[in-house]
Amino acid sequence: DFGHNRHQRDDVMPPATPSSQRNASGSLGPRTLVGSSTLQNHGKNGENQDSYIASANPAGTKSLIAVLDGHGEQGKRVSEYATRTMAKALFASKDLYTNPSAALEAAYAETQRGIERTQQFDALHSGSTAVAAYRYRDRLFIANVGDSRAVLGCTASRDEGDPLGAHGGLVAVDLSSDQRPAREDEKSRILAQGGQVHQSAIPMRQGFGPPVLVRVGPERVWDRTGRCGLCVTRSFGDLSMHPFVHAQPEISERQLSTKDRVVVLGSDGVWDRMDSQEAVDIAAKHRDPNAAAREITHIARQRWHAETQGQLSDDITAVVMHLDHSDQAAPQMKAPPSATPASRGSMRATRNSFGDTAPVAAKQRLGSSQRLAAMESLRSTTAERLGLMPVPPAGAPSRRRR
Repeated sequence: DFGHNRHQRDDVMPPATPSSQRNASGSLGPRTLVGSSTLQNHGKNGENQDSYIASANPAGTKSLIAVLDGHGEQGKRVSEYATRTMAKALFASKDLYTNPSAALEAAYAETQRGIERTQQFDALHSGSTAVAAYRYRDRLFIANVGDSRAVLGCTASRDEGDPLGAHGGLVAVDLSSDQRPAREDEKSRILAQGGQVHQSAIPMRQGFGPPVLVRVGPERVWDRTGRCGLCVTRSFGDLSMHPFVHAQPEISERQLSTKDRVVVLGSDGVWDRMDSQEAVDIAAKHRDPNAAAREITHIARQRWHAETQGQLSDDITAVVMHLDHSDQAAPQMKAPPSATPASRGSMRATRNSFGDTAPVAAKQRLGSSQRLAAMESLRSTTAERLGLMPVPPAGAPSRRRR
């Protein structure tokens, strides 16, 4: 559990800039302030499988943030291993300053190779999403596998179709695209490789008649046996799902300007209950990025509880990075007395209790149809979780992850 060991947090601290790069031309960019919050699931399993990175150098000119969402029985181990390995590989890359996009892509590839070498058994039916944002001076690089998401909050000008102030001064711009089977390009790729994409088939008994197969939940990509389905099309691990699910990241780059004020990364526990614009609106309200991340995760958890009568919620993680443009920055982007430029790295998969936010008052048990819908939203791992027996014939897969 390296994520809990304080002495190992230097693994995710951005390294000192080589002397050959210190006098490079170009803007130093904004000053970085980072914060984070993670909440353990309720009613799903006994551990938080999310991991994250929230680190910046003391000057705030260089930072790495990431959110990784594990799934499957060994999802926690996979997400923690990937967190450490990806950060170390990135910071050790010779391309870190000259070609950061290539460095990020290579770091993801090295992480997947490491999983295949050392975590093969654990990662056969388990894996992790990973969205990462590496910022150096005035450039921001995003890498993503899975459905964790990166969002930018920036001021909008009138010629961009959104008058300044229409969204509290900041407009959300997605920096990554969720890689799910419903995405047409991902579905086409999987089908061309001979894979299958469809919803789960669950046997439901109606009255005294025989069970009837009912298609429920989101579309999934299925392994060659047709018995194991996944709600994401790219991830670390998930070796049994190859070649349909792989770890090749989608990479994007952005030149930061004074319009760019905040970056929010979140696991799907956030995005299943909140859209990108609302997350940016919340982040813009707070001077302290830790407070912003806490509000995002707590609101998401309250909505999980409200929709499941307090019985279910996913792991929920948010990392917020404020971009402080000094005198040009909005007042809420200035560092509060309690916030620093994240002079220490943070890499955790913490086990938070649910004592600080009470669930909704309703405590009665969910009906079978309500519980089925709730668990499909959670992407639970097995049909047995719903008290239903799986039906194994072809076209009626029963084993699911996420």
